[in-house]
Amino acid sequence: MSTAYLGLHSRCETIASFTTPGLISLSTSFITQGSPITVPEACVEAWPLPEPFVASANVCHVTLSVNTTESSTTLLEMFLPEKWNQRLLGTGTSGFSGCVDFPTVNYGAEMGFATVGTNAGHDGLSGAPVLHHPEMLNDFVWRSIHTEALVGKELVHQFYGSPASYSYYAGCSQGGRQGFRAAEQFPGDFDGILAGDPAIKLISLAAWFGLASEPFRTGKPGEMAPTDWAIVHKETLKQCDNLDGKADGIIAYPEDCHFRPEALLCSMKHHQPPCLSTAQVDGLRKLYSPVYLKSGKMLYPRFEPGAENVSPVFNVTFNGEFPGLALEGFRYIVYDDDTWDPSNFSIADVEYAIKTNRGDAQTWTGDLRKFKQRGGKLLTYHGTADSLIPSTISSLQYKMTAEVTGRLATMDSWYALYLVPGMEHCWGTPLGSAWRFGQMGGIPEPRAAKNTSDYNALLALVDWVEKEKQPKLSGLTDAGETREICRYPRKGQWVNGRWTCPSV
Repeated sequence: MSTAYLGLHSRCETIASFTTPGLISLSTSFITQGSPITVPEACVEAWPLPEPFVASANVCHVTLSVNTTESSTTLLEMFLPEKWNQRLLGTGTSGFSGCVDFPTVNYGAEMGFATVGTNAGHDGLSGAPVLHHPEMLNDFVWRSIHTEALVGKELVHQFYGSPASYSYYAGCSQGGRQGFRAAEQFPGDFDGILAGDPAIKLISLAAWFGLASEPFRTGKPGEMAPTDWAIVHKETLKQCDNLDGKADGIIAYPEDCHFRPEALLCSMKHHQPPCLSTAQVDGLRKLYSPVYLKSGKMLYPRFEPGAENVSPVFNVTFNGEFPGLALEGFRYIVYDDDTWDPSNFSIADVEYAIKTNRGDAQTWTGDLRKFKQRGGKLLTYHGTADSLIPSTISSLQYKMTAEVTGRLATMDSWYALYLVPGMEHCWGTPLGSAWRFGQMGGIPEPRAAKNTSDYNALLALVDWVEKEKQPKLSGLTDAGETREICRYPRKGQWVNGRWTCPSV
């Protein structure tokens, strides 16, 4: 048994004496590489979990409960690896759940990071616990990530005997939004932030779920069956697949696709079944158009052509019912009323939600000036076949941030956006996308083509922060092929038999 192994085991026992303001409880355990990791039963469905789910390194596992106010508590889970790279990695949550991202906590430890996760102030898959608990809502919206940064740095210093040289963050979906919020509100918490498919403009997103799905629900004239969505997907590819120079089953950049659902009308002259009814096509016109408020301001961008029914994530919103994420958002955040009935959901509910912005959950200011000024780096990505959160929201965030900072020309020095052609929500695709680029834990191996900064987004962020090496990222397909992912606003083109990223 190595001296380092024994030293880690000993430190894991002595760290039980760690104290910090608000600490309620602390427990430790030593997990050896290859041993099973226990995930709370209520959270098994929150993340992609490999089978078997085992520790990727020898770690000291520390569990802490910390009072954030007199009426709110945040749970932190830390993996402190035997082979530490002198860096801290924070992680986020998913949906409205209170589930620690154990897969990414484990991944971070495997890569040498002292890694910390949070339950965002409540337990389980639902956001129901925040009902009538405004401080718990604050934990979910922003404070839990700030707490994990502060306590994580403090505990790392005591455990290893020296402070972390750098601190990083990695999260996707709700975790992506939490990363943006950290950059806005606490620019000193993290030196580098990796934020994927972010649920930014959160209140608007919950409203959009409800509005976008309305024409297609069970019993509506525009009700759609899975076979109907398959027809739509085939037509979107017919109209827009070749825009990047190659018909490969992927609409790489949906912003360039001006999809005409009218082509599917059964009544069109010379059109043969399969086809769709007038009510269905009318619903599609709304779906593929941005939603605007009465003021003329955009509520949320359109659903993106090419993301129809390509994975089970599509059914989260388009399942014939009022979407669960919209229901949770309006019951537990907007109205703070678990009896709220969505049957009469309308634009009036949406206008109220935007006006009140309860808990300041929206996360849509674009003001990252302090994060930029202190030298922070933001690397963000978004799958262009994301059927849950349209990737256009990420390009709009980029443009808004450029306007707020007033320096589009300097964005490349600190902000990088990668639109990943054909990738679904955060990871995966049946479309042949180069979606494996080391963005998160839990995804099936191989996680990336190589564990180098040219193929692994987390390592690219590290090199950008610590070496000022501009990120250049390539992804791996399920078939084992690599493809460069173009940095926004560049767009990939198939030229002379290969993919390129032409200059803008």
